[in-house]
Amino acid sequence: MKPKSTIERLLGYCLHYKSSYIVLTLTMLLGIGLELGVAWYLNQVTNVAVSNGRVAWKSLVLTGLIILLLNAVNSYVDTYFKTRVSSRIRNRIRMDTLRKLLCLPESQYNQNHSGELLSRITSDNQAIGQVCTDTMISLIRNPLLAILAFLYLLTIHWQLALICVLVGPMTILVGGLFGKALRNNSQQLQTGVGNMTSLLQEILGSSVIFKTFGLEKKLFGKFTAVSAEISQLEIKGGRIHASLAATATAVGFLSFIITFVLGAVFVSNGSMAIGGLIAFIQLMNHLTWPFTGMAALWGDLQQALGAADRIFRLMDEQPEYAALPVQTVNEESVQLEANGLTFAYNDGQNVLEHISFSVKPGEVIAIVGPSGGGKSTIFKLLLGLFRPNQGEIRINGVDTSSMRLEDLRSYFALVPQETRLYSGTVRDNIASGNPNATGEEIEAAAKAANAWNFIMELPKGFETEIGEGGAYLSGGQKQRISIARALLRNAPILLLDEATAALDSESERLVQEALEQLMIGRTTIVIAHRLSTIRNADQIIVLDHGKISDRGSHEELLQSGGLYQKLVHNSSSAKIMANAEA
Repeated sequence: MKPKSTIERLLGYCLHYKSSYIVLTLTMLLGIGLELGVAWYLNQVTNVAVSNGRVAWKSLVLTGLIILLLNAVNSYVDTYFKTRVSSRIRNRIRMDTLRKLLCLPESQYNQNHSGELLSRITSDNQAIGQVCTDTMISLIRNPLLAILAFLYLLTIHWQLALICVLVGPMTILVGGLFGKALRNNSQQLQTGVGNMTSLLQEILGSSVIFKTFGLEKKLFGKFTAVSAEISQLEIKGGRIHASLAATATAVGFLSFIITFVLGAVFVSNGSMAIGGLIAFIQLMNHLTWPFTGMAALWGDLQQALGAADRIFRLMDEQPEYAALPVQTVNEESVQLEANGLTFAYNDGQNVLEHISFSVKPGEVIAIVGPSGGGKSTIFKLLLGLFRPNQGEIRINGVDTSSMRLEDLRSYFALVPQETRLYSGTVRDNIASGNPNATGEEIEAAAKAANAWNFIMELPKGFETEIGEGGAYLSGGQKQRISIARALLRNAPILLLDEATAALDSESERLVQEALEQLMIGRTTIVIAHRLSTIRNADQIIVLDHGKISDRGSHEELLQSGGLYQKLVHNSSSAKIMANAEA
């Protein structure tokens, strides 16, 4: 099947609001009738005034008031429904865009900056709002008005009407010449705005870093360059728009001059009444503007389609889910096996090579090794964020590649090193682990995670707003909320990614106690730099450059004299130095 064009896809969104478009069609038709009515009214009033005829001026004034009132009411209804349907279409597209973003695989988030993705929902979405109402309706209204105006003009003076209508094809040609340039400029401009949004996110989210390292001038320089690029694109777009407007205006003014001069000639020789000339001039704008205005409308359409192209390209990306999954938790006991895992990111170099391990229900396995050795990548493979190039992962003997991703992930709870919390209350963030949890269960999880005391000291306890990303909490407090969230999830497999690496000794103690509570009865896989946290693991795997260099218990690995012994020695030395400095 031939893929739908961008305009066809936009029309698909419009069809959801047929009743609103029916109202807009009626206001459009009434508006056209009123435009023609104004020309007729001017014709009548002028001819009466010139002829000094005795007519009922009262009826003419009343007719004028009726036309004025109908125009006002029609304009209100038309504007309101255009705003309403435009807002609803933009909202539906925003929802569809975010739904698709939430379903994208992890590789898309790695390849695209978050600010670039954000611009699809903000600036791109805003750019297409008008095209679904004003632009689209004007593209129908203007030609229809031109046809009806032309028919009316024929009744006034058919020769003059024919001369006016010959201007139309010239303005259509003008729109075609500038349309493609405007669409290309719009796409480049939206890309530039996306880049600026990305940079602003990085700047505004790193105030401590840029203040500490004195990066203000450097970051301002980067932003100046991006902003200047956007400015140049805007100026270029302005030149294209100006050229389009100037050409269309010149053609329209030429038609006005021709009509006015010839009309004056026809009035002077008696073949046309003065009232007819006034009506002709009034209607001539409606005859020529649909053509001259068509060029500008075409330019607006191309700009909006450029933004829509970017949104629909994102929507066409292959998702990892067909629809947003429902959060579930699988509480059954599991045995986890990894057999021959080999994986490479886009650069083609293997991050992991032939990794195999097995974890029985309730066991604790620790993965250690130098930074960049592939430890976190193992977690990403377990969670189905990426698929291994070779090998397989099995849960209770079932290959996870045959599972739905939501079913696979229901087996896991994660406590990451860099805690990710969301704007909202403490209660909301803990409840993210299980949306069906009761208030008592949430509070019990907070107590088990050693978070109860500090939560009770907050201004509103569990209902305290924690700010963007938990900005109002310390690192240890955020980590304990993260642990409470994992406790509430109650999944059979627990993934701990260096959960105490960035904490001070007191916070580490509280978090470590909470982690020990969390690990009870669960299969646990731990990544740790602080080796004291994994001494009692049932099995320790030592990774070196993506390969398993050794495995065994803490005592066995110490006696082997390999990389693990070196890591323990370095860790112990660092701890001694830290204690001495304290």
